[in-house]
Amino acid sequence: MRTLFTALLIPAVCLTLAADNTGRIAGKVLGKDGKPVPNAKINVSRSDINWTKDIKGKADGSYMQVGLEPKEYLVTVSAEGYQTYKEEGVKIPLGETLSRNWTLLTIKEAQEESAKKAHGDQPAGDSKSASGSNAYNAGVDFYNHQKFAEALPFLEKSAADLKEAEATLKDGEEKTAISAQRPVVERVYGITLFEVGKADPAKKDLMLKAEPYLLAAFTANPKDQRLCLDLLEVAKAKNDAEGAKKYQAALDVLIGPRPELAYNDGVQAFNDGKYKEAKVFVLKAIETDPKFADSYWLLGVVDFGLNDIKGAKEAFKKYMDIAPTGKKAAEVKEFLKELK
Repeated sequence: MRTLFTALLIPAVCLTLAADNTGRIAGKVLGKDGKPVPNAKINVSRSDINWTKDIKGKADGSYMQVGLEPKEYLVTVSAEGYQTYKEEGVKIPLGETLSRNWTLLTIKEAQEESAKKAHGDQPAGDSKSASGSNAYNAGVDFYNHQKFAEALPFLEKSAADLKEAEATLKDGEEKTAISAQRPVVERVYGITLFEVGKADPAKKDLMLKAEPYLLAAFTANPKDQRLCLDLLEVAKAKNDAEGAKKYQAALDVLIGPRPELAYNDGVQAFNDGKYKEAKVFVLKAIETDPKFADSYWLLGVVDFGLNDIKGAKEAFKKYMDIAPTGKKAAEVKEFLKELK
């Protein structure tokens, strides 16, 4: 029995997030002439998780989708004969409807617009605005498929060009639009820098380069869990204990008590043969949430490894009290039989 316990490798549990209330998006898809584009497809996808939804537009150009979490989305609007339009960072409000109309250019109209830009018919600021937007649209395709290394050069150019355009253009609608677009672009750029640096130890400096972009976006939206997680990892990479503590506390507020964190640390310590350290972690998990049944199962295993048979029995009985039909119930019953 002891050999069985001590040789056991315990899997960590998955972290889960609580569901929020929902919001809605509705509007119309229009052509450049203001007329409805019939039967368009509006795709909304989350950048923080792997989730996507297709919305089918009606013959009069209208569309609506309910039940969306109040998060940021990438919206892709397409229709036969038109150039696809994409916009990152579309925020769905909590419990309300976001009204958005989308304008699509025909293939011919899009070609004419490109020709004008190619011939330099606009001031330098306009040119940088166009090149920045084009670079973003190219990069965000790679970003949405989590091909961060491929996305990076496009997003780097987009961030630089839009910054230059904002500084060059005179006050007006175009400059106002760029000022609104830049935070969206820089958020995606910061996340991309972080992901490339995280994936390649030789490029770890990119994680540090990402920090000011992540911090600016998080300051603007302190409820963005993705940014909080990334900043937490950056702080750990810098050995910034105070920063890590700050972002961990912010994450705990956003997500709520998570005994899984301490439980997973306990699992790792147990699998490494560090039973006393594992017990410290599992007791912390129980303190965080006394009803998290798996903690008592792990405590029973740890106590057995420490030759505390009485403690192991009590922990297993506590598991059965909380989760008599839980996923580990059959296993715990067998343990209790052998411990008699």
